[in-house]
Amino acid sequence: MALALVGGSADRVVGVVDADPILSSEVEAMVILANLEAPLLEGTEDSIRLVVLDRLIAQKLIFKKAALDSAIEIDREDIAKGVDRRLEAFYAQLDSFPETRAELEEAGLTRDRLRKLLMNQGRFQAIIQQMFTAQGKIQPYVSPNEVRKFYEQNKDSIAVVPGYIRMAHIAFSIRPSAAEQARIERKIMEVLDILSRGGDFDILAESFSEDTRTRSRGGSLGWVKRGDLLPEIDSVLFFLPVGRVSPPVPSRQGYHLFLVEARSGDKVYARHILFKQHITRRDTLRVLELADKIREEILSGELTFEEAARTYSEDLTTSEQGGFIGEVPLAALTPPFDSVAATIDSGQVSKPFISEMGVHLLYAEDKHDERILSFDEMQAQIRNYLAALKQEEWLEDLVAEAQEEFYVEKRF
Repeated sequence: MALALVGGSADRVVGVVDADPILSSEVEAMVILANLEAPLLEGTEDSIRLVVLDRLIAQKLIFKKAALDSAIEIDREDIAKGVDRRLEAFYAQLDSFPETRAELEEAGLTRDRLRKLLMNQGRFQAIIQQMFTAQGKIQPYVSPNEVRKFYEQNKDSIAVVPGYIRMAHIAFSIRPSAAEQARIERKIMEVLDILSRGGDFDILAESFSEDTRTRSRGGSLGWVKRGDLLPEIDSVLFFLPVGRVSPPVPSRQGYHLFLVEARSGDKVYARHILFKQHITRRDTLRVLELADKIREEILSGELTFEEAARTYSEDLTTSEQGGFIGEVPLAALTPPFDSVAATIDSGQVSKPFISEMGVHLLYAEDKHDERILSFDEMQAQIRNYLAALKQEEWLEDLVAEAQEEFYVEKRF
């Protein structure tokens, strides 16, 4: 968050207005303050400092003009109260940013110096308000045509309310038939038996593994680190002793036998033999029929969606919460959830659908499609925005006028 100091702890003059210097420490303090309170400044460190320096120059120029106007009177006591509240909030935040506190100390920016800078900001705002009031510019007039034109030109960006859905789901795994499960178990037991009698893991992988990517390499996965593979595999592989063959490990692909041949830091060199589960159309239809039956029970009122999720869902991360996933932007949904969500409205349950994880029922607890706010909904906000822009333009004109009257130099 914090930016490096210019020239380390050494202070130097980076700007002059008339005969008043602006120090690098002042610029750094205002950069830090701006980033901590409202990190909106963008650009390189030098470009941000130039923006802040321009603001400090504008501030001093306005002070010079105000000093020549006897009609301008500032309530310093009222400004001081606001500054002290701001300082309290600032230093409270510093507890979470020790590097920023260290940077302030390195620059010699004490609380008193920061208070002085903030007092200057407060004076600047108060003076500008009085100048605008005197010129009748405190509330710039924005015509209805200006507001309407801005809305029509920008509504596709400023008036868009993203769609979202508060959703829950019930997940059903598609499992092979009992006969297929028995076939896999027989193959696994055959391989384990050969290994127990001294068989070579890599040769068995070439003969039995159904992973076409690694079979020709004797099942070699190479060096892998935690997170490279599926979570259910990580939880076994990285606790397996070197030279030991794992028990059968289920995954979305089927069942695996793993062998760790070497370990180095957080990486292991591993081989595996994959026994794929052959899911048939009949297996899938069986789960789709179950999901459809449960959907009918929900629609008839025999079960609430939450009760059904707690009872039937195989997504252990959401089942205890009644299948609740959360509030998700519609634009963030991935296939097939995006297309399914488009078919249901608030309070509706989708028909069963298939994803790579299995079969699902999706429930829209609350759903709102993307919409564009109407002109009536936006016009007050736009009017205020355009009025603020006009005040910014007036301020720029005021500063430009002052630059004609007083000497200004940048040494950044």
